[in-house]
Amino acid sequence: MMNKYNVAILESSNILTEGMEKVIENGLEFKLTKIFRSLTNPQNLVLSSIDILIVNPRLFGESQLTKLMHDWKEENESLNIVALQTSYISTQVSSLFDEIIELDDDVQVILSKLKNVVCKENSNESNENFELSVREKDVLVAVAKGLQNKEIADQLNISVYTVMAHRKNITKKTGIKSIAGLTVYALLNNLISQNDIK
Repeated sequence: MMNKYNVAILESSNILTEGMEKVIENGLEFKLTKIFRSLTNPQNLVLSSIDILIVNPRLFGESQLTKLMHDWKEENESLNIVALQTSYISTQVSSLFDEIIELDDDVQVILSKLKNVVCKENSNESNENFELSVREKDVLVAVAKGLQNKEIADQLNISVYTVMAHRKNITKKTGIKSIAGLTVYALLNNLISQNDIK
């Protein structure tokens, strides 16, 4: 029996959650493990065993959503966060997400998007041609040294949102999601030395 990817949904609408539940049941490689309907303490969601979190961005303001996503990724580095877009969201907000599901997507399109999200780390061949920018290298070095997103933002004098965007680009370009993997990458590419690692 194959391992299934654990999916959670953060959405207050019963109609939307039940619809997504039916869609996920159609995907052999996915298992809906949790539906979070209460929005009282979204920062306290237990996401350690979740592979994909589907969240409706309209439930939060932009700055609250940015902070929540930062906290969720801090708790679970390999978490993929997918937007369930029910109304217009800005480009800045949409760039926070690993993928976007739209209301008019059919079942196969949604399942395909979910598969793409969890399979991105396997597509290293297409990522090898992309060079990291100078700023992405700065962020990568800070990550490899064990700094958290807030510390990196303070050190580089950029916003936490910008740090998250750079980390997303680094992952996309290198195909590496784990901090240990990024540390090895930084060592192999002479961005840090063994002495920099605590």
